[in-house]
Amino acid sequence: MTTKTRTKISTTKNDLPPTSKHASVAGMSSIRKQYENWVYPLPLQDLDNAFKAGHLDLSDPSLFRRKLWPRPLEPENLKILIAGCGTSQAAWTAYRNPGCEVVGVDISQSSLAHQESLKQRHGLANLHLHCLNILDIDQLDEQFDFIVSTGVLHHLPDPEAGLRKLKSVLLPHGVMSIMLYGWYRRFGVYMMQEAFRLLGVEQTTAGVALVRETLDAVPPWHHVKSYFKTAPDVNFDGGIVDTFLHPSDRAYTVKQALQLVSDSGLQFQDWLDRHDYSVAGLIPDTLAIYQPAMRLALPERWQLVELLGQSLGSHRFLLTHPERNPQDYTVDFSTQDGHDPWLTYIPHLRLPIEVLRPSDPQHITPATLRRFVHEFTLAGPETRMFEMVNGETSIEQIIKACSANAEQLEGNRKIARSLFARMFEWDHLLFQI
Repeated sequence: MTTKTRTKISTTKNDLPPTSKHASVAGMSSIRKQYENWVYPLPLQDLDNAFKAGHLDLSDPSLFRRKLWPRPLEPENLKILIAGCGTSQAAWTAYRNPGCEVVGVDISQSSLAHQESLKQRHGLANLHLHCLNILDIDQLDEQFDFIVSTGVLHHLPDPEAGLRKLKSVLLPHGVMSIMLYGWYRRFGVYMMQEAFRLLGVEQTTAGVALVRETLDAVPPWHHVKSYFKTAPDVNFDGGIVDTFLHPSDRAYTVKQALQLVSDSGLQFQDWLDRHDYSVAGLIPDTLAIYQPAMRLALPERWQLVELLGQSLGSHRFLLTHPERNPQDYTVDFSTQDGHDPWLTYIPHLRLPIEVLRPSDPQHITPATLRRFVHEFTLAGPETRMFEMVNGETSIEQIIKACSANAEQLEGNRKIARSLFARMFEWDHLLFQI
């Protein structure tokens, strides 16, 4: 199995679906006003308590550093930019990565004031905050190893310009973690946005009450109802405003997101969580559609999963410089010139992984595990191999430790290739190459 890193997809800007009206430069002031009056996202009040309660930020580099840099080229102490840090994201990143320098920028003073309170409460000397538009990011006169921008670019008048600005402050070995709205899951949201626009609903307490009453009254088959299942934001007023009364946002299909990346001069490295776009993770291999789906080019497989699953309310992906050597981030389980380079890979667990049903001590009964909502089963030698993953032991060393003789060694090599390639496809393991 090979990860294809160079993705070429042709589209035009006329292919954009009819989402909310695009922002104008003047409209940025109304966006700033919104986030001053309706603080979003819901702030974390205490980082220690949030950690104990299991809070996660999907772009926290402490969770998946080897995903960002499969070949360790990055400095131990990263310089991180949180571009559009909202109420808590930069503070959380500084808290979880105490050896790293974290810079948070946002256009809302209200959001930054809350982060400043978190900084003081938790003694986050490694956190620096600035009230700044992403389009003015060069005013910092700094370069970064890792840049996170979650839910910001799709509100800009020109998302491509925003992405290019971020590229200008990314170091050559650096990586970006980007989140954009996903089109198909938000179809019902845009229907309701247009309805409230027709009604002239404003960002007021009365307007929020009207939105809530209307959402409760729409029929159960309305597309917006399915969105509620994965949208905790609608449980507080700031989330209602951000979702249904925002002056400007746009959403992207897989194809459009990849085109935005290409147009910005950046290189698509990978999805933040590959399982969300995996054909094998969505379609059982017993269905007739499975084989033709697997014959598609990789970007087309991603599009197919998006169309069949209709579960992607957002797209989260990693970008890097086009001049960065793809061999530094390509994980490949194929045989090359009679050799298996993947045997030298060092697998790392991608947390959080929960054991739902352990195997027996002899590893005869299957073990069932779960990462987020995805359950998976390991059987026989797979279970023992998985148990040996510690971020220090290579696949080859794991195979040898599980093999009593040469015949078993050869059989375990085949089992290991299948296991680790599958865990790579589903992003349950990360690999140091």
